[in-house]
Amino acid sequence: MTDRSGARDCESVVRALWDFLDAELDDASAAEIQAHLEACEPCRAHADFERRLLDELLAMRRREADPDALRARIEAALREVEADG
Repeated sequence: MTDRSGARDCESVVRALWDFLDAELDDASAAEIQAHLEACEPCRAHADFERRLLDELLAMRRREADPDALRARIEAALREVEADG
Protein backbone atom coordinates (compact mmCIF):
# COMPACT_ATOMS: atom_id res chain seq x y z
CA MET A 1 0.00 0.00 0.00
CA THR A 2 1.04 3.55 -0.48
CA ASP A 3 -0.08 6.80 1.10
CA ARG A 4 -1.37 9.83 -0.79
CA SER A 5 2.16 10.94 -1.63
CA GLY A 6 2.86 7.57 -3.24
CA ALA A 7 5.19 6.51 -0.43
CA ARG A 8 5.02 2.96 0.82
CA ASP A 9 3.60 2.24 4.26
CA CYS A 10 5.32 0.02 6.81
CA GLU A 11 3.06 -2.98 6.21
CA SER A 12 3.73 -3.08 2.47
CA VAL A 13 7.47 -2.64 3.04
CA VAL A 14 7.62 -5.55 5.47
CA ARG A 15 5.59 -7.76 3.09
CA ALA A 16 8.00 -6.96 0.23
CA LEU A 17 11.18 -7.08 2.31
CA TRP A 18 12.39 -10.56 1.31
CA ASP A 19 11.93 -9.75 -2.39
CA PHE A 20 13.75 -6.46 -1.82
CA LEU A 21 16.66 -8.15 -0.03
CA ASP A 22 16.85 -10.80 -2.76
CA ALA A 23 16.91 -8.02 -5.44
CA GLU A 24 13.78 -9.48 -7.05
CA LEU A 25 11.81 -6.21 -7.32
CA ASP A 26 11.61 -3.88 -10.29
CA ASP A 27 13.68 -0.70 -10.01
CA ALA A 28 10.73 1.55 -9.10
CA SER A 29 9.51 -0.73 -6.29
CA ALA A 30 13.02 -1.20 -4.94
CA ALA A 31 13.54 2.58 -4.93
CA GLU A 32 10.27 3.11 -3.02
CA ILE A 33 11.27 0.58 -0.40
CA GLN A 34 14.79 1.99 -0.12
CA ALA A 35 13.35 5.49 0.39
CA HIS A 36 11.01 4.18 3.08
CA LEU A 37 13.84 2.36 4.86
CA GLU A 38 15.95 5.51 4.86
CA ALA A 39 13.11 7.44 6.53
CA CYS A 40 11.67 4.81 8.88
CA GLU A 41 13.86 3.56 11.73
CA PRO A 42 11.61 0.63 12.77
CA CYS A 43 11.47 -0.72 9.21
CA ARG A 44 15.19 -0.12 8.73
CA ALA A 45 15.91 -2.09 11.93
CA HIS A 46 13.62 -4.89 10.68
CA ALA A 47 15.40 -4.92 7.31
CA ASP A 48 18.82 -4.95 8.99
CA PHE A 49 17.78 -7.94 11.10
CA GLU A 50 16.45 -9.80 8.06
CA ARG A 51 19.61 -8.99 6.09
CA ARG A 52 21.81 -10.35 8.90
CA LEU A 53 19.61 -13.46 9.09
CA LEU A 54 19.96 -14.06 5.36
CA ASP A 55 23.72 -13.53 5.55
CA GLU A 56 23.99 -16.03 8.39
CA LEU A 57 21.84 -18.60 6.57
CA LEU A 58 24.02 -18.26 3.48
CA ALA A 59 27.18 -18.64 5.58
CA MET A 60 25.74 -21.75 7.25
CA ARG A 61 24.87 -23.18 3.86
CA ARG A 62 28.44 -22.70 2.65
CA ARG A 63 29.82 -24.39 5.76
CA GLU A 64 27.35 -27.26 5.67
CA ALA A 65 28.47 -30.43 3.91
CA ASP A 66 24.87 -31.60 3.57
CA PRO A 67 22.54 -28.72 2.59
CA ASP A 68 19.47 -30.99 2.74
CA ALA A 69 20.23 -31.82 6.38
CA LEU A 70 20.66 -28.11 7.12
CA ARG A 71 17.29 -27.35 5.52
CA ALA A 72 15.65 -30.11 7.57
CA ARG A 73 17.13 -28.72 10.81
CA ILE A 74 15.97 -25.18 9.98
CA GLU A 75 12.48 -26.38 9.08
CA ALA A 76 12.27 -28.41 12.31
CA ALA A 77 13.36 -25.38 14.33
CA LEU A 78 10.74 -23.20 12.63
CA ARG A 79 8.02 -25.79 13.30
CA GLU A 80 9.08 -25.92 16.95
CA VAL A 81 8.93 -22.13 17.30
CA GLU A 82 5.53 -22.08 15.60
CA ALA A 83 4.22 -24.80 17.92
CA ASP A 84 5.43 -22.85 20.96
CA GLY A 85 3.34 -19.90 19.85
